[in-house]
Amino acid sequence: MSVKFALALLALSCLTAASDPDCEELIKPLEDQNQVTGKWIFHVGTSDKEEYLQELRTMNSSWIEISPIPDSDDMTLRWGDRMDGKCHTGSVNSTFTGNSSKVTFHFNATDHEHVGKHLVACPDCMLWTDTVIKSGGSNARNLYLYTRTGNLDDPYLEVFKKQAACLNFPPEFHFGGTTDMCPDEKAAATDVKEEEQ
Repeated sequence: MSVKFALALLALSCLTAASDPDCEELIKPLEDQNQVTGKWIFHVGTSDKEEYLQELRTMNSSWIEISPIPDSDDMTLRWGDRMDGKCHTGSVNSTFTGNSSKVTFHFNATDHEHVGKHLVACPDCMLWTDTVIKSGGSNARNLYLYTRTGNLDDPYLEVFKKQAACLNFPPEFHFGGTTDMCPDEKAAATDVKEEEQ
């Protein structure tokens, strides 16, 4: 009987968090997608599935760069993830419709479709929440906070934790590093071209 009561209290607390009037302010969608362009460094993330939390735990560092595609609402997403000491880099196009976007990654012979949105976050921060639909039917929800420098002041981290609670994510967070980043091959190629001229 006490287990049922504890589960009922847990469910009630989750519903209360999501309906908290402060949550409405904390999880507002970002209206101007141009604010997400540029280079970002992963700071903290979480997931509602253990498989994705485990993947986050293997990430030593990560950066992404979002660039607009000329004459289109879509954007190009480039990334460099150092996982278990190895660099994984790539580039995909992201389709934007209103405030939502869709990105499909092909990794380990499996397609991972990420459908989500950017939320209002701290200055020089980018907050992304998505649902991953993996071929084979496995779904997960994720929440990632990126900053321009990879660093984040403690008060902003506390706001992120409240945002995660409002979105009913577990309070298990993984933090990325800001050292030993994967090289940006596009920037390196640009530097080489400039030196050759």
